[in-house]
Amino acid sequence: MRVIYLFLMLFSFGLPAKTLVICGTIEPHLKYLDQDLQPRGLDIEIVTTIFSALGVPTRIELFDSGARLTRNAKTGACHIVMTHSHKAERERYLIYPQQAHIRHSWHFFVRKADLMKIRYETLADLKPWRIGLTRDYAYTPELTAIIQDPAYHIQEIPLNQLQLRKLLAGRIDTVPMPLLAAFAQIRDEGLEGKLDYLPKPLKSSPYFNTWARATADKDTPTQMAAYDTELLRMKRDGSLKALYDQHGIPYIEP
Repeated sequence: MRVIYLFLMLFSFGLPAKTLVICGTIEPHLKYLDQDLQPRGLDIEIVTTIFSALGVPTRIELFDSGARLTRNAKTGACHIVMTHSHKAERERYLIYPQQAHIRHSWHFFVRKADLMKIRYETLADLKPWRIGLTRDYAYTPELTAIIQDPAYHIQEIPLNQLQLRKLLAGRIDTVPMPLLAAFAQIRDEGLEGKLDYLPKPLKSSPYFNTWARATADKDTPTQMAAYDTELLRMKRDGSLKALYDQHGIPYIEP
């Protein structure tokens, strides 16, 4: 009945059933392309499940660069941008819904052999070490501020999925990664027992599927409200957790 109600709510407001272009960056187990180049992953299944329930057709586009994703969001090539933390400057080109669909806890990953050698209580503890960062990622303001500080050894690359490989190869000494994505990649690439993470989190943040301001119109508020209603229902009845379970990803209430 709730699905019917949501559909009628959209219809009553005259919301057109236009195809939504939903964009994101590739992150193993969350957003990726399978062997047939079809989008798969937890993030993909969440958005397709919600918009299917709302009767809104979608098309998924995945990019290998955060800079390209940002550019397409700003130009209106995408209607919805997947899985972004809240960042004030992003509100210039993105609109955030009320409901988050995932919570990322970020930690500094290190080689197993260095787990007792490298410590992190403040960023100053990492000055002796080579830190890998990914361009256009929303780190903490404190971490972003040290990128230009010569006291730190920062190496930036555009592809987040290369970071753990660089770490294992000894090209960097530590890298901040979301636990969910990192452990999915560790499992997929057979890196168990070779990498670990420092106990203190860099940050723990809710992440949202956001609407691009460049393509927003008079129907966008209604669509976002319907999205929030359906996602909240999935949280309350356990169907969101069930999607996490299907993908073998630990569920943390967003």
